[in-house]
Amino acid sequence: MIKSFLSVFILTIFSTILHAQSIDQLIKKFDKSIDSLHAIHEFNGNILLVKNGVMLYEKSIGFTDSKTNQKLTLSSSFNLASISKTFTSSLILMHVQEGKLKIDDQVNKYLPEFPYKDITIRHLLNHTHGMIEYFDWINDTLKIKDTIGNDQLLVLLAKYKPALNSVPGEKFNYCNTGYALLSEVLETISDMPYTVLLKSKITKPLKLENTYVQTVKMPNSPKNRVYGMKFKDGRWNAFDLTTLDEFVGDGNIYSTIYDLQKWDQALRNGKVLRQEILQEAYTPSVVIEKPKMVYGLGWIINEPGKKVSHSGSWNGFKNNMVRDLKNGYTLISLSNGTAGVASYKLLDQFEKAISNLTQ
Repeated sequence: MIKSFLSVFILTIFSTILHAQSIDQLIKKFDKSIDSLHAIHEFNGNILLVKNGVMLYEKSIGFTDSKTNQKLTLSSSFNLASISKTFTSSLILMHVQEGKLKIDDQVNKYLPEFPYKDITIRHLLNHTHGMIEYFDWINDTLKIKDTIGNDQLLVLLAKYKPALNSVPGEKFNYCNTGYALLSEVLETISDMPYTVLLKSKITKPLKLENTYVQTVKMPNSPKNRVYGMKFKDGRWNAFDLTTLDEFVGDGNIYSTIYDLQKWDQALRNGKVLRQEILQEAYTPSVVIEKPKMVYGLGWIINEPGKKVSHSGSWNGFKNNMVRDLKNGYTLISLSNGTAGVASYKLLDQFEKAISNLTQ
């Protein structure tokens, strides 16, 4: 009965949120909706809205894990899942900027055992390489249940050489395999582990003190680490790392809303990449197959030249980061609970309503 009432209330908010007359009214309605979603176990996490680096709204609601009553804080660090790809792509482009590799180099120039000679670094970055999804292949075809990581993936690809789903560059197919391999490329050209490279090139220089790699085999976790969970049978249940979470490059970076805001600002201010390289990253890639691409080099292109984003979804985590390049807004949402259609719809409407207010 309570859930039914709240569902009706939330739908009412959905129908009115786009008609808010000011940013303050919009935020007030949004905040009320988030409270309602949390009450029916549809949102558990942290949210931040900034404009040109100035905080307009922040929210922390829920718990860090399914086993304790420890509350989330604004400094809680969530598994970013695929938002991690924005860091991996930037590390690659930083090496391009430094002249240490070219974006259209063949992958097997750096990984000689890689079996597909026509796949380039660009193909890995923009998901047009045509390879199979590694975790489906490992679980469903090879039926490997042991914990494996990036090195083993390269060995398996070289050994079995599974057929490509499409010709490299022909079509877009979002796939984690490419980013898992990009981490191998990075380790080869830098001669250091991905974790160390991330720290030396990004987290330490930018003072992202709560951004780090956490994989399933790591014996210890920072105190601010958040654990994945889902609401089922009337309670929160653990839903966290698996045997596939020894991989890096495509996921398993943890961060906070504040660190992601710093990351956003560093990209905007040219502290990471030169403007011409960022411009290419924010431009939809060209493919043979239609329709037109909506992915650049590590970023989803919502509106070319105006807005980019990246989402991240993995066991127990659903996240999104939308960056309005034109108007200076950034909306970050990190969730460690079951986030259903309602919360995604609300966040999407909130972000679009902000854009409408600035037009």
